[in-house]
Amino acid sequence: MFEEIFTKFHDKNREIKVIGVWGKDGLELEKKYFSVAEGIDLDFTGAELADVISKIEGIKIAPQNYFVKLSFKDFMLIVFSLTPDFFMVVLSEKDIILGKLNFYLNLHKNRLISML
Repeated sequence: MFEEIFTKFHDKNREIKVIGVWGKDGLELEKKYFSVAEGIDLDFTGAELADVISKIEGIKIAPQNYFVKLSFKDFMLIVFSLTPDFFMVVLSEKDIILGKLNFYLNLHKNRLISML
């Protein structure tokens, strides 16, 4: 469903290792691996992120559109709001240029949302 858009993101941001869309219920819609990310269980992480995001939204101080960045030893995990029910997760190398990634997300966000 999202493979073409995920590939476009990766073509412009080669640091992306995995990209996917999850529902806030914790269920994965689709993800695409571009390379192996040792030590990261994105299935479990996506479900846990859904719980954290729901709790953040529950305190009513977070904007509806958000961007969360978690930095690990070798990776960066970036979460983007898509709709009130869905979010996108990008696992990348640490040297990804966030402004460039955000530019391409904004470029394709409406198309992503229309596919949900």
